[in-house]
Amino acid sequence: MFFAEPPRSPYDVYFSIFGIRVRVHPWFWLVGALLGLNSRSLSGVLIWIAALFVAILVHELGHALVMRRFGLRPWITLYGMGGLASYDPSRLAFSGANTWIRQILISAAGAAAGFLLAIVLITVFVVLGHRLVILAGVNTGRVVSIGLTGIESWVNPGLDFSGILLAIGGIRFEILGRFVNHLLYICLIWGLVNLLPVYPLDGGHISREVFLRFSSREGIRRSLVLSTVTAGLLAAAALATVLRDARLIDEAGGSPGSAFRSASTFVAVLFGYLAYSSYATLRAYDGTRRGW
Repeated sequence: MFFAEPPRSPYDVYFSIFGIRVRVHPWFWLVGALLGLNSRSLSGVLIWIAALFVAILVHELGHALVMRRFGLRPWITLYGMGGLASYDPSRLAFSGANTWIRQILISAAGAAAGFLLAIVLITVFVVLGHRLVILAGVNTGRVVSIGLTGIESWVNPGLDFSGILLAIGGIRFEILGRFVNHLLYICLIWGLVNLLPVYPLDGGHISREVFLRFSSREGIRRSLVLSTVTAGLLAAAALATVLRDARLIDEAGGSPGSAFRSASTFVAVLFGYLAYSSYATLRAYDGTRRGW
């Protein structure tokens, strides 16, 4: 679930899957293309958009199917900032979803669906003889490879990697390989990020329900404080990474401006905005309570 449902446009694409109505807003394709520009080729951008479409649709289907299981009538919207699985709030009180634990299950179902898809992909390709390659850490050169023959690990002295990367190696068809690895990245890494206790990510909704369970009076406020602090720390960490990379590039004789075109810059801007949004919402919420 992400932000508010956009207004309808004459360029929307409609279809149904598993009996659930889906609308794709044109901004979904545009923002997807912008996020895929580092592919540096038209085919690369199109592969990225296809993987993004499948991953976000699976995520929102996870939400929607659990909503329907609890008696709601959901619909899905894909748009510029991701996707939304929505339902008529007037029906909530008359459905089986009107409990805190079931609201948590609905919020967690999106990431769970993505994780399930990633597990299926990894299992299928490993059984077919491919290997799962994992890089994780800060300034690390260690590579871990998992396959039917076991786990292998080695250090690549020329590799200086920071972050998390999972990829299926050895896929013969380049287009399929890039599509599958984009899917893994979005389902796993974006899925984990989406579970952070930050509004309006799914983790923010989960933390709100948990806090409300233990304090109906202070629950919303505490979840907003947690959202502000978490998003602010993540934005600061990402900005520190960008500045460090710019310094290292400058010391190596390169152009330090290239560091500001990295994924860390996007993370810093995104979570900086979410921190501000949560703080502004907290101030407004406190002001409303003082007015009672």
